[in-house]
Amino acid sequence: MRFSHLTAMILIASLHLIVPFVLLTWTLGRNYASLAAFIVQGLVLVSYTAFIFLLGSWAFASFYVRYAILIAAPAALVWSFMHVGNLPFFTSPQFPGWIGYGAGVMVTSVLVFLVFGAIRSRFYDERPVNLAFPFKKGVYAVFEGGNGRVSSFMNYHYSASMHKGARTNLSMRYAVDITKTTRWRNDADGFLPTQNEKYAVFHQTVYSPCDGQISDVEDKWPNETPWSGKAPYNVGNHIVITDKDFGVLMGHLQKGSMLVKAGDMVKEGQPIAQAGNSGWTSQPHLHIQVMRKSTGSFWGWEGIPIFFEGRNPIKNSLFFER
Repeated sequence: MRFSHLTAMILIASLHLIVPFVLLTWTLGRNYASLAAFIVQGLVLVSYTAFIFLLGSWAFASFYVRYAILIAAPAALVWSFMHVGNLPFFTSPQFPGWIGYGAGVMVTSVLVFLVFGAIRSRFYDERPVNLAFPFKKGVYAVFEGGNGRVSSFMNYHYSASMHKGARTNLSMRYAVDITKTTRWRNDADGFLPTQNEKYAVFHQTVYSPCDGQISDVEDKWPNETPWSGKAPYNVGNHIVITDKDFGVLMGHLQKGSMLVKAGDMVKEGQPIAQAGNSGWTSQPHLHIQVMRKSTGSFWGWEGIPIFFEGRNPIKNSLFFER
C-alpha cells in the first residue's frame, strides 16, 4: 500500500507510538470515579493493544516497540487496578461522563471487530501451496499477508481500489509483501528513508521458492524513489514460475539482476534475481503471490493461499533465515 512520505510518517508515528503512549499515560494517571470507568478504560487499552499488535505496520515502526507495548499495557492495567479496588462499582456520571462511556464502548466495538477480522484472515478455505522461503541469511518480516477478502487491514491487495480497477485483485487475494529487518527490527536505517540503499532488503538475492519453468520475465523498470508516490502501476520487474498446477509471481525486482529467462527450468533454492523497488511500491520489498494456473494472463488467475515451509505468512510474521 502506498502513502505520501509525510502521511506515512504521521500515521505510523501516531498509531504505533503516540496513541499507545497517550492511552498508557491516561490509564495510569486517570482519577477513576468507579470500577465501571476503570473497566471501560481497560477495554479501550486492551482492544487497541490487540489491534495495533496484530494490524500495525511493525516492519516500519520496529518489532521491539510492538512487544514493549504488549508488555506495558497489562502492566499499566494491573498497577491501576491496585489503586481502584475500594471504589464503588458504578456511580452515575454527569453528561460528559456518559459521552465518555459511550465513546469508550464504541471505540472498543470497532477495534474488536477489526481484531476479529485479523484473526479470521489467518484461515483459508483451501489447502495452501507450500513454498520455500525466497530469501536467506537474515530476519525477514511480512508486512502484508493473509486472506485479503476477509481483512483489508491485514492484506490490502484484494480490496485496493487500484487493483480492483485493473482487475488484478482476484489474483492478489493472498499476496504477500516481504522485507528484511535491521538489528532494530525495522526495515531500514532510519525512519522511512527516501534512499533505496538504506533498506535492508534492497539488492538481497531472491531464490526460487519452488521447482518449475520460467514463464514470464520483465526487466525494464528503474527503481523508484521510496515514498515518492510517483511510481507506475505495475509490479515492476518480475518473474513468474509455473508448474502444472500453479504459478508464482515475484515482483518489484532489481533491474538488470535477472539470472533467468523465459523458458528456463529452475530448482527450489536457485538464485533468480535481486530485490529492488521497481513498479507501484512505496519502499523496497518483494511481492509474491501464487495463482491457480489457467488460460490467459496470469493476472486473471485465481489467488491461492501460501505457506512458507509450513508457516503461514500473515502480517507481522517474522522469518529467521540462515
